[in-house]
Amino acid sequence: MVGSEAPESPRLATIVIVAMAAVSLGLTLAYLGQYATTNQATYLLDPLHRAMPELFHRDWFVSETPPYLPVFGWLTQWLYVVDPEGPTAVLVAHVVVNLATYAAIYWLVTALGGGWRAFLVVACFVTATMGISMGGSYLLAGYLQPSSLATLGWIVGMAALVRDRYLVCGLAVAAAGALHANYLVLGVGLFGLAAFARRDLSLRDHAMVIVPQLVVLAVFAPSLAQATGPTDEAVWILTHFHAPVHYAGIRLVGWIPDVVAWQLGAFAALQLLPGDKAARVLWRFSLVAFGVITVSAFVIRFSPFESLTQVRWSRIAPFGQLACLTLIVCALVQQAARPRELSLRTRVLVGLGIAAPLIETGLHVTKLISWPALGIAAALAGLVLVPRPRIARTAIVALAALALVQALWASPRGRGLTTTPLASTEELELARWAQDHTAVDALFLIPPSEYRFRLLARRAIVIDTKSPPLRPDLLVAWYHRLCASVLLRDAPTFEATEARYQELTAPELERVAHTFDADYVVVTAPTKLPTPPAFENTGFRVYRMR
Repeated sequence: MVGSEAPESPRLATIVIVAMAAVSLGLTLAYLGQYATTNQATYLLDPLHRAMPELFHRDWFVSETPPYLPVFGWLTQWLYVVDPEGPTAVLVAHVVVNLATYAAIYWLVTALGGGWRAFLVVACFVTATMGISMGGSYLLAGYLQPSSLATLGWIVGMAALVRDRYLVCGLAVAAAGALHANYLVLGVGLFGLAAFARRDLSLRDHAMVIVPQLVVLAVFAPSLAQATGPTDEAVWILTHFHAPVHYAGIRLVGWIPDVVAWQLGAFAALQLLPGDKAARVLWRFSLVAFGVITVSAFVIRFSPFESLTQVRWSRIAPFGQLACLTLIVCALVQQAARPRELSLRTRVLVGLGIAAPLIETGLHVTKLISWPALGIAAALAGLVLVPRPRIARTAIVALAALALVQALWASPRGRGLTTTPLASTEELELARWAQDHTAVDALFLIPPSEYRFRLLARRAIVIDTKSPPLRPDLLVAWYHRLCASVLLRDAPTFEATEARYQELTAPELERVAHTFDADYVVVTAPTKLPTPPAFENTGFRVYRMR
């Protein structure tokens, strides 16, 4: 290993790998999300429709808009072939992908000689915080979605670039791009610039990094071309109506102090790793990521080119943050293992630099990780820098133990390992009734906030607020369809449409249902239509329109 702590016997190395695999499995299970969690209600529709083509014929989003991520849909359709109900196969696939992601993080960490201690700290920190960075972008989630696979590909690409495995880097990033179009567009520039920033690659090396991505880009170019050139209305929908946290320039700029803090911490850590080639490569990768996201945030916020927000540059931020985190932790581990002589001034400056991202993390993700844990982590990092080898080694082991305990302690206290979907009892009863008592091609007008109904009931709906197509012209069509479904000409936020649906009278609901040719109307109590409900429980009533 580059800069490894000490030679390990094969037997000890095997024990360490098995132990880290067990930790990875424990972290994965601790943060498992239930089936139909948030984004799955959108991203699992295409694979479900591919596996069961009889579904969703009258659903505007599924049948009349092109699939945003066709390769993901083609791959994951087989989960429904193996498990027609879905939850078990999807859960198993998530566990496999998550374990592979931890393995990629281990490969990255050991490239800098961090060993098991560094892996524990990095993996636990990323798990507990989800790796959240600019624009609410993140690395790890507790459920399977397209970005799970794309994240795996990018982390493999980062580790491969650091380890001089250029073809592996190019293939991994190309595979990530094939699975998620946003990572395809961003990956070509990010990894191409990161390879150039190394300044030691031959033309052949650059080709191995870039060519696989360009091949995939060429395949997807026609569909990507359709998603360019958003109108002013489409930009407004992205930045104000649909997801301002991801796309609004003012929100993106607000995260810049956070990414600056991480760069400061990584630069301070770099002083503990002089002459380490792998560390320099990862540092330059983080600088490229930092440059891209900060420049794009300022351009989106302060220029006439706000439409560039559609690219969602902020997806790069968590990977730059991961690079910085890895540098910081590996530097501390190596300083504990082989202390370098440092002046008091250097120790203080490095300590303050490393503390900066911990402070910013506390400001941005206080709901995910506690201030006391961050304070203890900062204190332990400071102890690593004291000129006492025994104290430093004890502190780094304590830091690894703290990271693991905090990650498991902060894990969601939900239902744990279960195949029960994330839905209330009333929602599940409604979904089961719809599957058992309505035609497979029935169309439902539902409250726009009930986005899980389509996936759980496997019935077409008029519209919801969770599943907009991302092609600009279709995004505008989705917005107008959503407004029409609640009899509004315009709506300031998607929450306004959800509230408006609850205010619709019985004649207005019938009018909307007839406009969209819906077979059933779903309402929440106390709204009632004149005819007896076809289904009723404590949360919902369903009325047949014909």
